[in-house]
Amino acid sequence: MKKKRSILPIILLLIVSLVCGLYPLISNLQHKQLQKQMISNYQSAVEETAPQDLEKEWDKAREYNRHIAKQTKLKEPFAGSKMQQSDRSYENILNLNGDGVMGYIEIPKIEVKLPIVHGTDDEDLERAAGHLPKTSFPVGGTSSHSVLSAHRGLPSAKLFTDLDQLEENDIFLLHILDKELYYRVAQIKVVEPENTEDLRIVKGKDYVTLVTCTPYAVNSHRLLVRGERTTEPPNYDVKFSFIDFLRLHFYGVTIGTIALGSIIAIAVILNKTHDRKS
Repeated sequence: MKKKRSILPIILLLIVSLVCGLYPLISNLQHKQLQKQMISNYQSAVEETAPQDLEKEWDKAREYNRHIAKQTKLKEPFAGSKMQQSDRSYENILNLNGDGVMGYIEIPKIEVKLPIVHGTDDEDLERAAGHLPKTSFPVGGTSSHSVLSAHRGLPSAKLFTDLDQLEENDIFLLHILDKELYYRVAQIKVVEPENTEDLRIVKGKDYVTLVTCTPYAVNSHRLLVRGERTTEPPNYDVKFSFIDFLRLHFYGVTIGTIALGSIIAIAVILNKTHDRKS
């Protein structure tokens, strides 16, 4: 008599494979929902703030930028940014909700829409784009240079994973308080992590540089995508609703296909086992 083999290990293997296969998709959807909620909360806070109070926030940010323009030393964007006691005033600027969100960025070409938070701690960069302290707040103005960074290649979230797809003249925009600021990509460079020369303020210029690690999964260097302030392009309207619908539809089909395939495989195995017993 042949020894009956248990199918439990096979079923467990299928379940583990299913979980591993779905994790990146589900985690990315969860992060997108969190980012969407952070942005929604921020928009509500802006709408509920009186115009004169919004103007005070603009004034505080511009004053900070005037002070920053006098500095000469910058830190590496992914070195972390724990606030010292003397830096607490930084956290109180552009922080309407008290949750650290100062606005959000949209990069239409790569379908990115992320909250912008104070600081570049790892915890912050896993859920949003982080503003590098000691660089200008992203409120525009001559002789300003804001640096925004986010991780790339995380299995749990997209973030700046596709930043290398941007080309010169592509547009990205910042939503800060009650204004939209448009930037046109003017320079793309790859540098050593400690090289911060291209993050410095240039007199008379209004720059925002997006930073992430490169090459993908190696992370030995930094990709710098510098945008220069521009006016709103004619007939420019950013809409993500249809793109989001297609993406969610794709995720749903993928998840459903994997789940259905696993169920069919388990059913076939159980049926064969039943036939052998019969």
